[in-house]
Amino acid sequence: MTIGNIDTKNVTAIFDKSNQDKKKIVSEACEYWVNQILDFDRQISNEMGNGIINVTDRDLLKFRKVFNGYILKHFPKKGNIMLWTSNGEYFESIGTDSYLENIMRIAKLPITILPSDICMWIYSEKIEIEDRMQHQLVYSRKK
Repeated sequence: MTIGNIDTKNVTAIFDKSNQDKKKIVSEACEYWVNQILDFDRQISNEMGNGIINVTDRDLLKFRKVFNGYILKHFPKKGNIMLWTSNGEYFESIGTDSYLENIMRIAKLPITILPSDICMWIYSEKIEIEDRMQHQLVYSRKK
């Protein structure tokens, strides 16, 4: 194949801003979970009396990759996603929500490295959490 004269053309690109916004929100949510995982005293395993599970940088990288991909894939057009974990005392009977279970299974990480007693709501414009009975806004695009 030979290329003769190549003419320059003006091209207009259209980017889906809402998709970029979702990626930013999900990335912020992921970083919150990573920071909580790094607080070893909050690990479900530690609260269950099973000791601390060490987490490597490679484990955190796997978690980030799987979390971002999984949540973006399941993010609703309207509404929110809720992620939650129980505390160590009730973990055997209650566990965690199905999204986090699937994320940890896909990443091949033990679910008990997750922080205990957290509930997170990820909306398209904000992230709210309830952490040990304290409700707070941790991220907002309006800030």
